Amino acid sequence: MERRIRLRRTSDVQRVYREGKSWTHPLLVLVTRPNGLRLSRVGVAASRKLGGAVVRNRAKRLLREAARRLYPQLKAGWDMMLIARSQILEAKEPQVEKALAQLVKRASLSKNEETNRASVVPAPEETEE
Repeated sequence: MERRIRLRRTSDVQRVYREGKSWTHPLLVLVTRPNGLRLSRVGVAASRKLGGAVVRNRAKRLLREAARRLYPQLKAGWDMMLIARSQILEAKEPQVEKALAQLVKRASLSKNEETNRASVVPAPEETEE
């Protein structure tokens, strides 16, 4: 992923965890928060509960690649953290990408999502004269 779209500063990551909303999947967790910028930024994390450095790095590589492929479909203006869960270790790249796509859709962060949903508009009130 390009440097400008990565979530790198500790303070930014902590803000996403503290103020963000999360969605879960057996393979990963998506935590998002609006950032007020014209682009979305993505960060990845894998805790030591997953295993050693080699295992954690593989999990993060899978998450980064899925995010890189889906990035053009994401709405701008969001900070996102992708957190690996233990089942990601048995998953292949297409499964991780599909899981992330599902979470992005559930979080309403996809550009392709229908934006013209029928909204309830109250009928104009008639006045009695």
